[in-house]
Amino acid sequence: MLIEFKVTNFRSIKDEQVLSLVANNYDHSLPENLIHPDLARLPRVKLLKGATIYGPNASGKSNILAALRFMANFVENSATRIAPNDPTGTKPFCLDEESLSKPSRFEVMVVIEKTRYVYGFTLDKQRVFQEYLVAFPKGSAQNWFRRTYDPKKNNYTWDHSASFFKLDTELCNKTRPNSLFVSTGAQFNNAQLTTIYNWFSEGLAFINLGLKSRLGRSFTASLIEEQKQNVTAIIALLKSADFGITGADVTHKELTADFGITGADVTHKELTAEEIKAKYPPSMVRDMEITGKSAGLKTLEISFKHRGASGKDANIDFTEESAGTQRFFSLVGPWLDILEHGYTVLIDELETSLHPMLVSDFLKLLFSSKFNKKGAQVIFTTHNPILLDTDIIRRDQVWFTEKDDNGATHLYPLTDYKPRKAESLVRGYLAGRYGAIPFIPEGLKIK
Repeated sequence: MLIEFKVTNFRSIKDEQVLSLVANNYDHSLPENLIHPDLARLPRVKLLKGATIYGPNASGKSNILAALRFMANFVENSATRIAPNDPTGTKPFCLDEESLSKPSRFEVMVVIEKTRYVYGFTLDKQRVFQEYLVAFPKGSAQNWFRRTYDPKKNNYTWDHSASFFKLDTELCNKTRPNSLFVSTGAQFNNAQLTTIYNWFSEGLAFINLGLKSRLGRSFTASLIEEQKQNVTAIIALLKSADFGITGADVTHKELTADFGITGADVTHKELTAEEIKAKYPPSMVRDMEITGKSAGLKTLEISFKHRGASGKDANIDFTEESAGTQRFFSLVGPWLDILEHGYTVLIDELETSLHPMLVSDFLKLLFSSKFNKKGAQVIFTTHNPILLDTDIIRRDQVWFTEKDDNGATHLYPLTDYKPRKAESLVRGYLAGRYGAIPFIPEGLKIK
């Protein structure tokens, strides 16, 4: 579970921005939206099952999610996919020269198996300058390690004061300047470092529903095809979404000469995913099943059953359904998976191609104590103001982004404005009371 995320000097973010999922103890609304983590010495702390970020286009709300995604990717890959002299990949704030020469900083506070951890690092395009991990198993801070680069000596110093953590000198020496100690430790099966590594690699998920999204339908389809235990739930959700769907069929079809592929290609089963992408058009690749190191040349075929006028079912191909139906189907499998495993998931533009009522119902499932029993959380960006005046989102779950005159993103909570209990948040937001809306005083102009 995520408690808090901090980021400094990344993309449109210049100064430190903080996203907190700690609930306001004075807000007693919607108790189902809360998680009780039972933290040592913090019995009154409750966490939120989600947060939403509003803001005008190009205000940086997507960059808040992108920052956490960069952090996760660097944790997962810095020890294995980044060569010794490769750049780290960070992108500092580029609208002033001072920030360009400064490092970026990332930090999370999380709960893993009822223990609180603080983990963070600072890096520029060439190296990691600082990395640290603090654990609170009994409520008091245990400094497991702190790694700091000394530019005068051109080496790293290591600080470690917790008797519960053994600092492995051999692992320290194996950690490259452009990689993380946590990443290196996980590769060598260090159990304590793997704990925080696994939160990033297995407990955190990212879904992009924006214009450039290629959210695959294959995950939901595979659950149906393999008859996983949540197939019944998938079909029930499809039926209840008012698409007129009564069922779904999933099959795989071998590619043939009809697709412009030679017979030799059809029988060859050892093409890598990269070779598939290079050999065939993107439109075809998106429909191929590509898994692991090699890919079989098959297409995924999905059809939905609709009740006809005669009372008999008629099959309609997935590609002939509306964009909203396709998007709903593509999202429903991952959504059930999130609930089943208790992931923390970040979603950019949740409402894309989905009716606001469907978005609301997705959130109701995640905020429900009945269906969300493992503390799943969702952090999403949206432009949909309707959610603000519903009984789905608490006020401490609402955040805004806007840019200052220097082009830097600022992230702030709705609670900073202390809106009255009876105040219409939709009306206040659209009137600009909380900021975070486009400022176009004279309207769009052609000339």
